[in-house]
Amino acid sequence: MIQSIGFFRSLILFAFLPLFGCVESEKEEKTAYNVLFIAVDDLRTELNCYGASHIKSPNIDRMAANGVRFANAHVQQAICMASRASILSGIRPERQGIYTGESVNDIIPDVLTMNRFFEQEGYAIASLGKIYHYGQDTENQFGEDYIEANGTWKGLGYVTEEAIEKMALTEKERRGPPFESADVHDTIYQDGLNTHNAIRALENLKNQEKPFFMAVGLVKPHLPFNAPKKYWDLYPEGSVSLSPLTERPKNSNHYTVRPTGELTNYYGTPDSFSEVADSTAITLRRGYFACVSYIDAQVGKLMDKLEELELKENTIVVLWGDHGYKLGDYNSWCKWSNMNLDTNVPLIFNIPQGKKGAIYDHPVEILDLYPTLAELCSLKPPAHLDGKSLVSILNDPETEPKEKAYAYSIWPDNRWNYDKTVMGYSVTDNRYNYVEWVQLKSGEVLDRELYDHKNDPLETVNVIADAQYNTVIEELAQKVALRKEATDHEHNFKNLR
Repeated sequence: MIQSIGFFRSLILFAFLPLFGCVESEKEEKTAYNVLFIAVDDLRTELNCYGASHIKSPNIDRMAANGVRFANAHVQQAICMASRASILSGIRPERQGIYTGESVNDIIPDVLTMNRFFEQEGYAIASLGKIYHYGQDTENQFGEDYIEANGTWKGLGYVTEEAIEKMALTEKERRGPPFESADVHDTIYQDGLNTHNAIRALENLKNQEKPFFMAVGLVKPHLPFNAPKKYWDLYPEGSVSLSPLTERPKNSNHYTVRPTGELTNYYGTPDSFSEVADSTAITLRRGYFACVSYIDAQVGKLMDKLEELELKENTIVVLWGDHGYKLGDYNSWCKWSNMNLDTNVPLIFNIPQGKKGAIYDHPVEILDLYPTLAELCSLKPPAHLDGKSLVSILNDPETEPKEKAYAYSIWPDNRWNYDKTVMGYSVTDNRYNYVEWVQLKSGEVLDRELYDHKNDPLETVNVIADAQYNTVIEELAQKVALRKEATDHEHNFKNLR
């Protein structure tokens, strides 16, 4: 059953988008494009269409074949709360205290968010799953336009008696084991039910006299790695290997990569400074891959429904991830860094009459989604947006940019205490990832990193001390200086903990 409500704690965001302008002229009559905005939680670029042939992702691959795939897209902060708040507000996370990870309602209550912008422009709005991180933001932003999934799972999505029993033995509320495989229908888990409800909502939206903006947030592959058994079966245990990145990057510092992280919140997992057993790591990686194939199936159902309802030719679809994730890479199980594995995410646009099978390799920012969608829909974007439109790229992805492109990310160590916050400012170009770790209060640079993706694509060695890179370091340090200068130091969230 579909029930409209304004509260939902777990949202995920995959997004779809169209090209050439959301309004198409036909004589004197204009037909506005719809927008299907699909967000996916913790989705790294380990997809078949991104070169990971071991991953079964035929539906996202189909999207890539029918649109434009961005190979070098980066989030602005690799954590759910701040990443989503930045994307949906159009404001960089180092501004107005967004980096602290507090709710949009608390930090920037009056900002014109993406969904409210489209609503203001006359669009019908629908939202399902995890779009904003916090329930209060979901309620405030969508109200009755939010469609809640009334499922039978417990906690963070457990359906087996064994997993539910273990929830009671776990200190962290609503958490049980870090993975679950149940022989159930897709709709027994959250993403499948949300997709089912989204399909029904599309049927209703088609009959409205105005265009729609539908946001569908897929929660997986976020922990716990719970998915129907048939998706686990796609990855037999013997087919899954451990990460080749067994050690922290050479010459890195203690800010570079956090230890096991959020995995420790789940039943039967080691503490932050203990090793994860190889057998457990294999199972966790299987679970993540299974979740990727599970959400891929949901994407396929949405795309098939668009075609069935004859909405494909006037609907922009954009799919994106809110950040990546480390699956034992660098001996870590979390995001929360400026490493490429955490900031580089899938970004795919399907646009009516748009380019097909195109790949864009230069850096772009997920922050650019808001202005891009506005321009695609022939709408004037709000003045406060920090991102830039990607429409010119979507129109001609094969053309080299006139100016060198960069993407920026931050990671704040100790983000809830301004006096102790050490901000990692990262800038990425076509070859390098440069990071400065800065004591936020004093501005003192405590450490630096440089990774050469041409010679070291997995970022295993920090080459900041190698003199041959001095010119590169000087160039990228100037770019980081712009982000440091733009950081807001005066906000109301300096001493949260």
